[in-house]
Amino acid sequence: MNLQEQLKAVKSTWDNWNGRIPNGKELILEGNVQPTIVSPIYKIKITYKEGGYPFVKVVSPELKLYPGKESLPHVNSHPDNPLCLFLYEFNSRNDALAETIIKWITWWLFFYEIWAETGEWTGGGTHPTRW
Repeated sequence: MNLQEQLKAVKSTWDNWNGRIPNGKELILEGNVQPTIVSPIYKIKITYKEGGYPFVKVVSPELKLYPGKESLPHVNSHPDNPLCLFLYEFNSRNDALAETIIKWITWWLFFYEIWAETGEWTGGGTHPTRW
């Protein structure tokens, strides 16, 4: 899917997400995710270049570490701690961010909240990867 198709799919699927293609080469999406009714509302920013992988950052609230842990689970090695949502599952030619990445963000945050309370990551996956 090209950037315009991605933006259209997000806007038609998620009413609490906005996007723009400021330079014609990357899509910037911003929206809110609330994994459960008792969860905080997380402000998310996705930066996506066509043919690449989405860079997903939790803007607010700040993600907290479980006591005694030195880093967040399942984030990529980058100062902004972009979320590690997939290994090979995203196909940039065919997959809509609206149907994959945004849903996966919700699941990641759900498992993050469990980890923040217990110190145990129950969301599966692999070790963090380098960005």
